[in-house]
Amino acid sequence: MTLDDLNMRSMEMIVAAGEARTALNRALDAIDDQEKYDELMEEARKAITRSHTAQTKVLQDTATDPSFYPNILFTHAQDTLMTVMSEINTGRQIGKVYRRILEKVNEK
Repeated sequence: MTLDDLNMRSMEMIVAAGEARTALNRALDAIDDQEKYDELMEEARKAITRSHTAQTKVLQDTATDPSFYPNILFTHAQDTLMTVMSEINTGRQIGKVYRRILEKVNEK
């Protein structure tokens, strides 16, 4: 893997993670509309999967070349990926809690 390849994959990770974050934020904004929320959460899942796939490709390529070391851009890309993955997991939990609260309110 060349440095240019690594930088391109790193940017691919960052862009896809950013798309996932945008979809997540839109989903949370639409939490009152279950269908829209679910649709946007699926969009976030697909985008974060693209980011994770790009990371996996880099790790696989660099694992076979002990002379190659990931750079600061890749480190930033990994950090972005992990942060957005955590945000998506939190967004899922918020959605579940929101639905439970609605159920309880509607029972009364």
